[in-house]
Amino acid sequence: MKILSVCSARPNFVKLAAVHHALADRKLDGDHIIVHTGQHHDALFSDVFFTQLEIPLPTINLGIHGGSNEEQQKRVEEACASVFASEKPNIILVYGDVNGAAAAARAAQAAGIPLAHVEAGLRSFDLAMPEEHNRMAIDKLSQLLFVTEQSGLDNIAKEKLTGKPFLVGNTMIDTLVRMLPVIETLPMPIKMPEKYAVVTLHRPSNVDDESALHSIVNYLLSLNETIPLVFPLHRRTQARLEQFGLLASLTSRVQCIDPLPYLSFLRLVQGAHFVLTDSGGIQEETTYLQKKCFTARPNTERPVTIEIGSNELVDLSSEDGREVIAEFAVRDSHPVGQIPPLWDGKTGERIVGILLG
Repeated sequence: MKILSVCSARPNFVKLAAVHHALADRKLDGDHIIVHTGQHHDALFSDVFFTQLEIPLPTINLGIHGGSNEEQQKRVEEACASVFASEKPNIILVYGDVNGAAAAARAAQAAGIPLAHVEAGLRSFDLAMPEEHNRMAIDKLSQLLFVTEQSGLDNIAKEKLTGKPFLVGNTMIDTLVRMLPVIETLPMPIKMPEKYAVVTLHRPSNVDDESALHSIVNYLLSLNETIPLVFPLHRRTQARLEQFGLLASLTSRVQCIDPLPYLSFLRLVQGAHFVLTDSGGIQEETTYLQKKCFTARPNTERPVTIEIGSNELVDLSSEDGREVIAEFAVRDSHPVGQIPPLWDGKTGERIVGILLG
């Protein structure tokens, strides 16, 4: 059976790693074709990243980046159509909710090749997010829907999707479980006091509006007086801070650093008192590590993290939201929440078992 995975971003490859290792355990990794769209191109996306995850470099790199989202999607769809025609896979896997995944899903439909969506059924119910449109579009085109949490099954049922859903767990957690022994041996990527917090922000709603970002910077400067912060700056965030003349005031007091490689970042999170973020994947990783996560968004597509108590939505423009973080900052460190069902490091095995019948 020839399985073809299409990935566009580093988090997608973290999810793919679980599937690839499960295939390797069955001596079937040679039948796994990995296609990188090239859409998300950054300095951390190096050979070392693949070496750390113990997965091969992509078989095919489409090298598509630059241009508008619409232009990118059109080019990815056209390039995938060519690859699918030449490789003739039995099934195509796409991961997550990025533009490349949506474009590959459309190409799979046009080619008449069965499609499986890893991380299906997640919904934020926020149509202002491009990712939400991608999630819904991919799920509608998929024959197999691999779901991370119960809310995904519920959403699939409500939308009456025709694909077959399977609650399999979380492939991102598979990779975290696999790499945790390595992560625990790594030195801290930056010298911090025993008690500190990690900040990551990059979503347009938080960083693209000058007044909103100015307010957030002032809040972080204040929070840093209570607990030292370390802020790996996403390139989008750094660009906006520079554009609005806020970078110097932030870096004068908050420890701002370049984005970190996957393993080094998780080492930083593992040692943190809490994380303040607007990322989706970090909500999952902090949940497994039983670290408190404050998500600076009005919604989340991962409600299980809220239900079990590891994650909390906060409005950084409100005094109530800021007070919730400030109160937690002065508490003693201890594990929070629980680990959701099937987030056990065996999701890749379950997916491969279903694919092979």
